[in-house]
Amino acid sequence: MKKKALKKLRSLQATKNMMELAKAEIPERNRYWKQEHYKHNLFMRCQVEEGILKVFLFATRELRLGSRKPLYEVFVDRKSRSFVTWDTIYERWREAKIDCLTLPDRSWEAGTYISLRDNQILKKYLGVLQDGYEGLLEYQRRIRREQLEKRQRKETDAWDLYLAQVPELPKDWEEWVDKEGIEQNYIFYDYSRRKNQKGYCTWCEKEVPIEKPRHNREGTCPVCGHKIQYKARGRAGRFWSEKENLYLLQDCRDGMVLREFTAWRHYRTGEYETPERFWEENRRVIYKEGLEARSFYHGLYKQRVFRWIETENWSRSSYYNYGQYYGKGYKGHVYGASMPEPECKGLMKTGLPQLLERMGIIDPEQYIGCLKRNPYLERLVKSGLFRLSKEVYEGRAELEVGESPDFAKALGIDKYRMKRLREHNGGSRYLRWLILEKQQGKEILDSVIDYFSGHNIEPGDLDFISGQMSAVRIKNFLEKQRGLSGRSSKELLSTWRDYLSMCARLGRDINQELFFKPKDLIKSHDEAVGLCEDKKIALQAAEVIRKYPDVDEICQSVREKYEFADKEYRIVMPRRVEDIIYDGQALRHCTSSSEIYYDRIQNRESYIMFLRKAGEPDKPYYTLEVEPDGTVRQKRTVGDRQNIDFENATGFIRKWQKEIQKRLTKEDHRLAQESSRLRLEEFRELREKKAKIWHGHLQGKLLADVLEADLMEAVRCMEAEDAA
Repeated sequence: MKKKALKKLRSLQATKNMMELAKAEIPERNRYWKQEHYKHNLFMRCQVEEGILKVFLFATRELRLGSRKPLYEVFVDRKSRSFVTWDTIYERWREAKIDCLTLPDRSWEAGTYISLRDNQILKKYLGVLQDGYEGLLEYQRRIRREQLEKRQRKETDAWDLYLAQVPELPKDWEEWVDKEGIEQNYIFYDYSRRKNQKGYCTWCEKEVPIEKPRHNREGTCPVCGHKIQYKARGRAGRFWSEKENLYLLQDCRDGMVLREFTAWRHYRTGEYETPERFWEENRRVIYKEGLEARSFYHGLYKQRVFRWIETENWSRSSYYNYGQYYGKGYKGHVYGASMPEPECKGLMKTGLPQLLERMGIIDPEQYIGCLKRNPYLERLVKSGLFRLSKEVYEGRAELEVGESPDFAKALGIDKYRMKRLREHNGGSRYLRWLILEKQQGKEILDSVIDYFSGHNIEPGDLDFISGQMSAVRIKNFLEKQRGLSGRSSKELLSTWRDYLSMCARLGRDINQELFFKPKDLIKSHDEAVGLCEDKKIALQAAEVIRKYPDVDEICQSVREKYEFADKEYRIVMPRRVEDIIYDGQALRHCTSSSEIYYDRIQNRESYIMFLRKAGEPDKPYYTLEVEPDGTVRQKRTVGDRQNIDFENATGFIRKWQKEIQKRLTKEDHRLAQESSRLRLEEFRELREKKAKIWHGHLQGKLLADVLEADLMEAVRCMEAEDAA
């Protein structure tokens, strides 16, 4: 409809009869909403001109006030199946249906007046059965539904066209579902004291001999050999079997389609020999070349109709019940996958039939998704490595596989070890032991590998001791210690590692068998803990020394150069890493946890020193980070703060800086220049990044500004002292 042409159509006003009827209306007050309304809140007139139905809407209140002008003029074109409304008050076009227009005094209790002649015009033109307002509204709703369906068909027609390539179900599909797909079968029996009883097997579909059945007890049918559950006819009642997941893979135009079904049986009381069988298709995934997938599920589309819907992010948990989602999962039988010539030829290129023959049930979608991510999965299956394949398929293992055509080499082993892996049905942990064995060039017995695998011990767990003992000796040692302590091998391995770390901190030569292989591990461990005073700090220090081996020696080598004291304060150098950790923990700041300070000590960029009160030389007070020339980078006390009391110590710091200048060497000054350069570069980078402090009392401040404010450069301090 052209709106300019619509405006030229003749307009109608309220008739004399309508005016009189409106004046005769008596306003009533709605008992719920306290709003006035009339018996007829709305009056209507109709006319057809140039093939267009024009409906005029008048408000009763406006008619009572003497206005004959309509509030709205509704135009309907049945040929183009469209409508539009002219708002006479605001003089604009509206696309809304009449129930969405602003109509005064409109309520559920009110009616609409339309003359018999006008009503006949409206019903004949629109082809509706309802009168007046309701007839026009129903017609508009019908048009909106058609418009909505037309818009949605642009999406759904493309889906239907794409899914048209899905083949028909196999001819024996229902028989397969009943016999192979649904695993749950029963033997129904009547209570009897006779020894020779008979029951009805749902798989055999005939009576079979049974002995001492018990209601709900599981067993095996003596005839067909299938797993069954006994059901006493007198107690079974009506019930449903557990829902089973079933899968069908078929060739299609673009590649292959995976179809997912759910199937179950319904048993009615007294009709156990003839159960109702149900199955429904829930999901379709079409795999193209390269296993690129398009997924569809059967569900409620736009809250209107159940149909196939394409989706990229479809959650199975939104469809399945709690027990299925968190219990059995989505594994199920796959139709024809184990046949010599399966329904889907594309299966032969996946390894899925071979793994399914071994496992019995599987989730094909999960398998194919894993195969796409890890193409080596097919080679694993076809190499007979089923346990390893299952771990990869279930996401419990990720392998590093090379590109060698020799699959054994691709896995990091050789043909001999490949044979052992296959014969042993080894998993990923067994493979890692074989890789270690090949790297070491010394065979590890299967019994030893089985021992470590059975106790969840990985090859990497032995790194701390494998250079000093063979795998067999480690196993024997752990077994002996298990007998002495009763603890698990995994726990003993952790205890052993901690013990050796503490021995290293105690200065013992852990290359001597006397120390690395104690007679009683637990007793030796406890003795080391007692000597270390704090096991946690000792272990942390051992880890620091492993990464920064010169820190202890550097701290001890510069002690005489930097330590200094007067009557009020003193500078104390740490003797070992434990001192730095303890000081940081006592004052609750970062030197106890951050490795950056150890890195700087290792490179002689800066040192950690302690400011102590002369009367309390062993009590942590302030921790200082100091450059080789005495420049103080940071000074922190409890909670990573710098309190006002530090002002009292600044004089001592200046005195100390002046004193140590006499002790510094040319190498110290060279190191100081490099330290200053690195510090300035760090400040520049922090300012470029606008790095801020996010926690504590300095939260929100620029880190570079805080560090720069902390700075007490040695040369400037000396000049200030000389000027004074």
